[in-house]
Amino acid sequence: MEPIKPANGQHRGLTRRKLMVMGIMGLTTWAVGPFSRAFAGTDDDFAQIAQIASLPSRKGPLLVFRDYMTDPDVEIERHIRQQLIGRKDLLARIKKKVAFEKRIRLNIEEIQVCLRFIPQSRNGFGMAYQSYCLDITDLIFSMNGMDNFYCAITSPDKNYPPISQDGISAFLVHRLAKDFRATVAFTAESGNSIKYRVSGAIYSNHLGAVDLEIEAVAPGQFELARKPFTIWQNDTDNLYTLMAIPAEETLHYLLGRATDREILSHFQNRPPESLAAARNIAEEWMALEESAVGGLVDRVLRRYCGKHQSKGSDLFGTNLQAPVPELNQYRYRKQGLQLVADLGFQHAMDLYMDSPSRFRERLL
Repeated sequence: MEPIKPANGQHRGLTRRKLMVMGIMGLTTWAVGPFSRAFAGTDDDFAQIAQIASLPSRKGPLLVFRDYMTDPDVEIERHIRQQLIGRKDLLARIKKKVAFEKRIRLNIEEIQVCLRFIPQSRNGFGMAYQSYCLDITDLIFSMNGMDNFYCAITSPDKNYPPISQDGISAFLVHRLAKDFRATVAFTAESGNSIKYRVSGAIYSNHLGAVDLEIEAVAPGQFELARKPFTIWQNDTDNLYTLMAIPAEETLHYLLGRATDREILSHFQNRPPESLAAARNIAEEWMALEESAVGGLVDRVLRRYCGKHQSKGSDLFGTNLQAPVPELNQYRYRKQGLQLVADLGFQHAMDLYMDSPSRFRERLL
């Protein structure tokens, strides 16, 4: 999708922060839009964000974010595998057709995904949360002394929101849905194979995601990529999670530079024999990245609540504690929380950016 480029002189008089709020939606949106103020951090602002976590999930309207395109979506692949494993009748028929002996291999050859979304509320809740996202990301970049890489942090309310290619675009939505279709191959030990088409739709459980995509470009050669956009959902009843989302995904982009460098170095020194092997190697390093991000987010939110004194701290009571999801990708999260607390934000950040391997030695 081609980015919309501003006309000559369009940026005159606008700060970078205003441009990020306006994003790539045009001057009219900025002039009449409700997001023209920085996050004030008042009791009313925090109260509105806190109420988001108690609001019920909405089921519509569903708008199109992006039409079907090939996408190695890890959430969709996991869903397809779980669904097919549960289809005992289907598997029995397939095993019969491919002359099943002892083992049958399932390979998802291609996944196509259409992204749809339910817009964030345009009332005071949505206004307060978007302003908060701008504020917390500003804090992260200032803590690191790094340039802000976001070209837009917006709340789309129309089909096909434009995605800029000049930086990272963050889209705030209520819920994200994924329509999918895929080709699945079942292969027996004999070599006999049969292909099966699957399709469906799910609501995404990834409230924020900066997934690492791996593509085989030649035998033993792989390319890594992270999407130039991230979608942040506010459909959660956990306030800590809600406030952590923009910080967590921002840190994934920052630390991801070091992680991807480490993975590519591993591939060059010990080339994986297959795409599956490459993904397994990357998954281990991504679990390490998750541990560092979890610890750093915890420090950022503590710094943020301290900056706003009791206003932010009162939201969490006396126990500002990160929930640790019981998923394999978060298997080092508890160690990460402790290590970053011991090292401090800047030391931990510098250590990881310099060498994820040395961070791993300290962690494990």
